[in-house]
Amino acid sequence: MNTSTKETKLLYGVKAAVLHVRDLPDMAAWYAGLLGMPLQPLDDEKPFYEFDMNNRVNLMLDDHRNMQGWGKYPICMMGTADIEAACAYVQENGISISQDVQHPHPGLAYFHIFDSEGHEIMIVQSEWINPNPVRSTVPDHPIQNHISSVVIPVTDLKRATEWYGKLLGQQIKPIRQDGGPIYWFDMPNGTGILLDDNRNNRDLAALPTFMLKAANIHEACAFVRSTGMKIIRDVQFDHYFIVEDPEGNAVMICL
Repeated sequence: MNTSTKETKLLYGVKAAVLHVRDLPDMAAWYAGLLGMPLQPLDDEKPFYEFDMNNRVNLMLDDHRNMQGWGKYPICMMGTADIEAACAYVQENGISISQDVQHPHPGLAYFHIFDSEGHEIMIVQSEWINPNPVRSTVPDHPIQNHISSVVIPVTDLKRATEWYGKLLGQQIKPIRQDGGPIYWFDMPNGTGILLDDNRNNRDLAALPTFMLKAANIHEACAFVRSTGMKIIRDVQFDHYFIVEDPEGNAVMICL
């Protein structure tokens, strides 16, 4: 991936965290409760349910019924203003494309790539902005409808850091390479990309792939506990805790 910073500005930020689910209605109801958001009627024809988050980086639950037989599913979406240029860029730089450019209807186009760790990422160009996003009906809900970071589990942190740095057109900051388990990229829409080698999470059955935001971590943890939702890691360093959804996915709640 030898390219200039200018060329890689084809990707402007995260558009959504994507979670593969088996029971879409049940999972949509569970996440609505976690986020304190009203549950809208599900469309039986749609394989996904999307939560409108407050910075337009949404949480999408997808049963991928139209991708049966695929070995992997996308874990996030990244946005581009030029789908053809973005596709040409990844081809020129030897990035594996797992699905060619699709144009399901006017105003929407996407394709899929594999990152250095084997994760599938969806690159999306979309002109649509929801004019009436659904917001929380619970004032000051302890868990905010804001994804603070998409979390990419990695096996080789140095390799992944260099790969994503070039993809996103960002210089690597040595101050963030302190030998710890993480490296993160700040993005202009307020939802970052966090690479985590999970050396401290090897006891978990599933690794978190996104982080939800809380203003008060202890209040957020007390709320989750009061609902009977399963906490698999209590508050750590007064900064985060991890819950498990009904299908075994780990969700990190973080300041």
